[in-house]
Amino acid sequence: MKIAQISSVYLSIPPKTHGGTEWIVHDLCQELTRRGHQVELFASGDSQVDCPVQSVLPVASLDDPESTVYLEKEFETRNTFNLYRQANRFDLIHAHWPTLAPYFSDFTKTPTLVTYAYIEKELHDYYRATFRNCAPVCVSRAQAKSLGDESLPVVYNGVDLGQIPFGEKPEDFFLVVGRMTPGKGIAEAISIAKKADVRLLIVGHVASHLPWSEAYFENEVKPHIDGVKIKRVERLPRRELLEVTSRAKGFLFPLQWDEPFGMVVVESMASGTPALAYARGSMPELIKDGETGYLLRNEDEMIDALRKIDKLDRKRCRAWVGEKFSVEQMVDGYEKLYKQAVSSRH
Repeated sequence: MKIAQISSVYLSIPPKTHGGTEWIVHDLCQELTRRGHQVELFASGDSQVDCPVQSVLPVASLDDPESTVYLEKEFETRNTFNLYRQANRFDLIHAHWPTLAPYFSDFTKTPTLVTYAYIEKELHDYYRATFRNCAPVCVSRAQAKSLGDESLPVVYNGVDLGQIPFGEKPEDFFLVVGRMTPGKGIAEAISIAKKADVRLLIVGHVASHLPWSEAYFENEVKPHIDGVKIKRVERLPRRELLEVTSRAKGFLFPLQWDEPFGMVVVESMASGTPALAYARGSMPELIKDGETGYLLRNEDEMIDALRKIDKLDRKRCRAWVGEKFSVEQMVDGYEKLYKQAVSSRH
């Protein structure tokens, strides 16, 4: 099958630092190519995959010091136009949100699938009402439910266990990862760690494109960082982050919104580190409660869970990810949807 994959040009494929969607696109391209499909990737020119790359700019716009907000919009449009002007070369187009692909999808008979890394219900409803040749794919059942249509297809994101180190003997600290926004629960993780009297490492950056991110960091996070019990690193390359994750005693995720998936949770369990999360959004689908982590309702429950984290089998955490969230299973799911989309075209 001839398949076009299109991603934002904001980050390269794979990203130079940690990035969930970009690694999914990378692993999809690699595995689909390995299975014999003819894959082309439409992304920034510094992307590195085992298939041809078409690009409209040499490096990802995030890494281009000359780029501006206006140019970023231009490059995203140009990247999408570059694909759809040759759409008839492909059997199927697979777009990864955020993307402009839906707005071009009805100009060709080639079907478009768009994976929702995240999307507001209002935008999903607009897509469904407006674009007949664009089919959505959710990353969890919780996401489909939040969009008001539990019949939407779901394909879980997958990880390559071969790229994730396993930590059998953890060190005495807990970890939280996420950009500095209220939804990621960084401030709540700090409160929990302080009340439980445990060491916490925060890995997270201020999101420059979100106007409230810096204020959240300055007011809710920074005052608690003492460099001893509460430490923070702004960013880590993915390999280093996964290595640090494998050494943590537990991964804290007291999220304050309904996370559609949560790659950091799956990567944590893959490294052997149990995940402790509030039971909302996709978390009940990702974490096997009492085996690979704990699903909790409030701060007190999470503090109690911290104290029994050693009861969980770290090897079981990794095995669970292999059973439920492998790259192979992810690609199996997408291949099935690809075939359905192509067959319905004829």
